[in-house]
Amino acid sequence: MRALGPTGGSVQCFGQDPGNPNRVFLGTADGHIFGTEDGGAHWELLGRAGARADSVVTAILVDPRDPKSLFAATWTRDPAAGGGVFQSGDGGRNWAGAGLAGQAVRALAMAPSSPDTLVAGTLDGVYRTRDAGRTWSRISPQGDAEIRNLDSLAVDPKDPDVIYAGTFHLPWKTTDGGMSWQSIHTGMIDDSDVMSILADRKQPGRVYASACSGIYRSEDGGALWEKVQGIPYESRRTVQILQDAQHPDIVLAATTEGLWKSADAGSTWIRLTPADWPVTGIVLGPGETRAVLIGVEQRGVLSSGDGGEHFAESNDGFLHRQVLALAADPSDARHVLAELANAPAPFVETMDGGRTWLPLGPGLDSQKIIKIYGTPDGWWGALRDGGFARYDVSKGREAWTIAGRIASVPPRGPTRSQAPAVKGGPLYRRFDLVVNDLAFSGPIWFAATDRGLQVSRDNGRTWAGLSVGAISTIPLDSVCVSADARHIWIGAIHDVAGSSDGGVSWTWHSLPSMGGSLRHLWIAEEESQEGEILLANTQRGLYSSRDSGGTWQAEGFGLPEVPLSDLAVSGEVFIASVETGGLYFSRDAGRSWSPLDPGLIQGLFPALATSADKTFVYAGSETEGVFRIDWKTSGNASTDTRP
Repeated sequence: MRALGPTGGSVQCFGQDPGNPNRVFLGTADGHIFGTEDGGAHWELLGRAGARADSVVTAILVDPRDPKSLFAATWTRDPAAGGGVFQSGDGGRNWAGAGLAGQAVRALAMAPSSPDTLVAGTLDGVYRTRDAGRTWSRISPQGDAEIRNLDSLAVDPKDPDVIYAGTFHLPWKTTDGGMSWQSIHTGMIDDSDVMSILADRKQPGRVYASACSGIYRSEDGGALWEKVQGIPYESRRTVQILQDAQHPDIVLAATTEGLWKSADAGSTWIRLTPADWPVTGIVLGPGETRAVLIGVEQRGVLSSGDGGEHFAESNDGFLHRQVLALAADPSDARHVLAELANAPAPFVETMDGGRTWLPLGPGLDSQKIIKIYGTPDGWWGALRDGGFARYDVSKGREAWTIAGRIASVPPRGPTRSQAPAVKGGPLYRRFDLVVNDLAFSGPIWFAATDRGLQVSRDNGRTWAGLSVGAISTIPLDSVCVSADARHIWIGAIHDVAGSSDGGVSWTWHSLPSMGGSLRHLWIAEEESQEGEILLANTQRGLYSSRDSGGTWQAEGFGLPEVPLSDLAVSGEVFIASVETGGLYFSRDAGRSWSPLDPGLIQGLFPALATSADKTFVYAGSETEGVFRIDWKTSGNASTDTRP
C-alpha cells in the first residue's frame, strides 16, 4: 500500500519539544501521531497511541529532559472503551499504556518544575502520577458531583501541588496536591465550560481561562476573574490559550472563528486569520519572527513565518483526509475522483496517479450524492433524492449539472432504447428515479433503481425501463454486466436474476436465507467450469456462486463473516474492504483470504476503485486519504505513507 493523499485533515492537538521548538507532534482523531523536525515543512506518520482506531488524542507532552520520551492522552468514541494515557520512548513511533486504561482522558498536563509529575483529567475526576506514569492515584474526591467531566488542566510553573482544573461546569483549584479543592469561579459567568487554562510562567498568580462564555484573566490565582474584552461573542469558544515564552505579554487564542492575538496580556485583541477558520491548536516556533503553526478544521496545518501576518498550508506528509467515495476513470489509470468529508472541497481529482489533487468545480452538495462513478462519459453521481449529476467539462464549464432524461412511457421490449414515438417525437422527462447501482459496457448503461432496471444506449443521456416481468417494477439493489453487455445480473433483497441475451429473458435464483438481504452484486472476469462466478455482499458477509447463480456458499476461509464495504476484482485476485475494518485479499478467486498488512493504517476503507489497466486498486480510507494497492504485491506489501 502506498499513500497518495490528498494532504491535510483533522488536527486534534499539538505537542512541542521544549528543547527544540521546530520538533512538533500532531495528534488526530484516530490515535495517530504525526511528527515534524522542521517546524511543519514536512510531516511523517510516526505511530498510534494505543491500538484503537477511534482514539481521539487530546494532548501530547514531551519530557524536557529526554526529547524521545512522549506522553499522549486519549479518549475513544466508543464510551465503553474509554481511552487512557500512553507513553513512547522512541520519539512517537511505538506506544505503550502508561495508566488510566479505560478512562476517557480529556486533559493531561506536566508539572514544569517536576517533569515526572503528570496530572490527568477524566470524566470522573483528577488523577496524578509522580513517577512518569508508572502509578496513578486519584486526587479529586471520589464521586464528587462537580470535580468531574474535566476539559482542561494547568499546573503552577513553580509548585506542582498547585493545580487548576477546568470542568464542563466552572473551574477548581487545589494548593495542596489534591487534599482539598476550592471552587474558583468568582467573576465568571455561571455554567461555563472551561476549555483551556494557562498559568503564566512569568507573572506569579496570573492565570488565563477560556470558557464558552469568553476568555477570562485572573491576577490572584483564580480568586477573582475578569472577562477579557475585544473578542466578539461568536468567537469566544476558545479551545487553547498560548503564551509566548519569550514575550510573556503576547497571548494567542485559538477560537472557533479564527486565531486571535493580544500583545498586552489580553487587554486588547486582533484577529490574525479569516473568521471562517476554526482553529484547533497553536504552536510557536523559534526566533524573533515567531513562526506560528496552527491546526484548522478542514484545512489541516497552516504556518506563518511572520508572526501570523500571513499563513500558508503546511500539510506535506500530513495525510489524514476522510474519503467517503472513490471512482476511477475507465480509460485512464491515473485519473481518480475522491469524495471527501470535512474538507474545503468535497470532490477532488488526480490526473497523475495521486501526485497532485485538484478540487472540482461547484454546483453540487456532496450530501446529495449516494455514490460517484467513473463512466465512459466522465464523472457521474447518483443523487440521494433521485436522478443523476454529471461533471460537465464542456466549453470550460467545469461544474456539476443535472443529467439524464427518462422516457415517460416505458417501451415494450427490452432492446428498445427510447420512448415510443409520439407526435412531435419521443416524450421525456428528467430522470428522477433513485439509483442504487450503475453498470456499463461502452455506451450501454444499466441502472438498478427503486422502480426496476433502466437502460441507456447513449452514455446516460436518455433512459427507458425494461418491461420484462417483475424487472420493470421491483426495487433493485444492484446490477453488474459483462464487458460485452450480453450477461447482465441484478439483485433484489434475497434474490438475483441473470440474463445471457442482453435482457430479453431472465432466470431467477434465491440467495441463502442465512445470508440476510443483498447489498451488492459483482460478476467476476473469469468463469469456472460450472459457469459464471458471482459474488454477493449480504448483511452477514460475502457469498459466492460458481455456477451462474445456481448454488451459493459463504465465501472462502479467512474472510470475516461481516458485510463488505467494497470489493475489487482482477482475474483471480480479489481485494475486499470489511465494514468492521481492514483489507483482505485472495489470489484464488475467493477460495481463501488473508489480511492485507496495512502497517499503521488499521481503520475503515469505505471505497475501492480498480485502475483502468487493472494493475492496481485505489483504496479510500475513512481517516488517511487514498492508497494505492498493487495487485501483484498485495499479499505482502506493508503501508508506505510517502505520497
